Amino acid sequence: MGIFDKLAKKLREAKERRQLADFIPFKVKCGKCGEEITIHVNRRTDIQNLYLEPGEEGAAYNLRKEILGKKCPNLIRIDVDFDKNYRVIRKDIEGGSFID
Repeated sequence: MGIFDKLAKKLREAKERRQLADFIPFKVKCGKCGEEITIHVNRRTDIQNLYLEPGEEGAAYNLRKEILGKKCPNLIRIDVDFDKNYRVIRKDIEGGSFID
């Protein structure tokens, strides 16, 4: 393996790490059948910016997502608020429960 192969490998690994950092995992459990579902939310496309005014308190981002498992037709809805650093400050769920 030459120097250029090693450099290319390092660049690919760095790109993969950056892409994984763009996703936030959530685990939910269906309220009807008990199926456990893991979803990966994309920070760039799935989460909405709430455009706070300077100095305003509250959530900076919001996620509303509908999740459908493979076992049953039960629809699970999640509503999650994040602060400006993408830390969860509030989360609600209908049709299931969050798994920590």
